[in-house]
Amino acid sequence: MLSLEAKVGAFVLTGLVCIATAIFLLGDYTFERRYTEYATFTDVANLSKDAPVKLAGVEVGKVKGLILEDHHAKVVMAIRSGVDIYNDSEFEIGSTGIIGSKYLAINQGHASSGVLPAGSVVRGIDPVSIEKSLNAALGKLDKMLSSLTEEGPRGNLTDNLRETVANVRDMTANLNDLIETTKPKLEKSLERTDDITRKLDELLGKSNQMMAGLATDKGAVGALLHDQKVREDVKQTIADVKEAAGTAKDVFGRITQFRVYWNYDWRYDSLARTSHSDLGLKISPREGRYYYVGAANIANLNDAPRGRHPDYVQPNRVDALLGWEMGPLDVAVGAIRSAGGGRVTYTPFYKNPFWGRFAVTAQAYDMSRNRTVNAKVFDKGIYDAGLLARISKYVGLGARVEDIATVKRVMAWANVHFEDKDIAYMFGMATFGAAGTKGRSKK
Repeated sequence: MLSLEAKVGAFVLTGLVCIATAIFLLGDYTFERRYTEYATFTDVANLSKDAPVKLAGVEVGKVKGLILEDHHAKVVMAIRSGVDIYNDSEFEIGSTGIIGSKYLAINQGHASSGVLPAGSVVRGIDPVSIEKSLNAALGKLDKMLSSLTEEGPRGNLTDNLRETVANVRDMTANLNDLIETTKPKLEKSLERTDDITRKLDELLGKSNQMMAGLATDKGAVGALLHDQKVREDVKQTIADVKEAAGTAKDVFGRITQFRVYWNYDWRYDSLARTSHSDLGLKISPREGRYYYVGAANIANLNDAPRGRHPDYVQPNRVDALLGWEMGPLDVAVGAIRSAGGGRVTYTPFYKNPFWGRFAVTAQAYDMSRNRTVNAKVFDKGIYDAGLLARISKYVGLGARVEDIATVKRVMAWANVHFEDKDIAYMFGMATFGAAGTKGRSKK
């Protein structure tokens, strides 16, 4: 048997071994050979001692210390021997999440640049401070909200929009009254057109019967036309009547086919603190095809820019476009503000009753622009983009960014769009007159 002294000695020895093992494990001691590298940062973003060092996502060492040197943070790294880091590698502070633990990430460079010697001091990539970014974003948001109530040449933007919406409502009410007033006359005109078309059909039917009877020599008329000359004259006359009736029928059909819309755009320029207006007609001779003509950037002397807010928009321009409507896509080319270009409008959910109210639009024009406006040189094309939401059948509100490539301007946007059946009827009658003139000249 062991003596008491031997038992006490064995117990003490076992305790010392356990304590040494715990110190070794908890102190993160290792028998690996490691070498030291240094990286300096303006801000280490809460990187802590013993944080892992990762190369290509694999842990290759530890952060052994953080030193403040010349107003910069110097990170001391212990890298596992056998791991080569190249001279053009990048050192940055990573995170396992938005609020997760930090680690030092090494983006490996190229072998051709050589291996970074032990003990080297490199410049790290400073991390982006989430707090500073949030403060900057909140500052911009506060500035944008303040601009809504900032006084301009004609009051603040909020009051202007409220006044514009009220004017649009009055205009919509007047348009509804006008439509209700002219609706009976238009319906009566369409009924008369249908009656004329029906009578033309009857006339064509009778002429066909007449032509069939003239083809035989039975009856008095057939006997009369037994004379070859008379027969040919009558056939030619009936053929002319038949052609004229067909032309008239086609033209009367066109009268009801025309669709004409008024379009008005009002935009508030946040840079110049002034407004711009566009007014035009959209003429659709048949489904899926239209022509647009109008005036753009109509001058308004009351909105003349003042002081330090220059306006780079050229006033009193002309729009003349040929367009195609293909489901959710509306494409038009031609003259935009007196310069060649094209416009695209996309309504991704055009069949949905609610989401179909939202559309995105983009246009590019004046690609060879080279001129000076208000002492600023413009030598790039004009690119615009925007978003419009229709709040009713006639009115839409949105925002757009104009001249993105040179002087970017964010604009509030209001649109009024409604159909004018009276003008459509006049276009149809003009087509009828043109067809009639063509028939007379041919004869």
